[in-house]
Amino acid sequence: TMALKAYLREGLNVAAIMGLGDTVAQLFIENKRLSDWDAGRTLRFSALGIVFVAPVVRRWYLFLESKVPKKLPAMQRGIRKMLTDQVLFAPPFTLAMSCLVPLINGESMEQVKSRIQDSYFTILGRNYMLWPLAQVINFSYVPLSYQVLYVQVIALFWNCYVSMMLNK
Repeated sequence: TMALKAYLREGLNVAAIMGLGDTVAQLFIENKRLSDWDAGRTLRFSALGIVFVAPVVRRWYLFLESKVPKKLPAMQRGIRKMLTDQVLFAPPFTLAMSCLVPLINGESMEQVKSRIQDSYFTILGRNYMLWPLAQVINFSYVPLSYQVLYVQVIALFWNCYVSMMLNK
């Protein structure tokens, strides 16, 4: 069906961009040699893109689209969506990623709890430095069908940071 094809295309795009983000994080931020690159870690981070990030973000954007009145001017609509996104979505989504990344990399629940205590508020704080402006642009000017892709291009840089924080 068309919906399944769209889901898979979007999921594969997100997976590819997340994988690229993790690869850049390993090779250029963590300064690993190519021979030390952890391809398994990159594949796991990518898989999270297709099974979790893409479907969750897509559903959230469809929800926002249905809840914010279309009669508002584009910028006002974008700001309202961004505020809703940053207050209601960013904190639990960041927490979910802070749990899932270490778990898929084989860390124990104790290690995951410790990692969340160490990095959750730092990651969330950095989130608020990047995403509000990016999301106002997204929600005001990017057509709905391209919003997840736009966010993933911005997220290429964000994923480098998140991957580095959650894998150190």
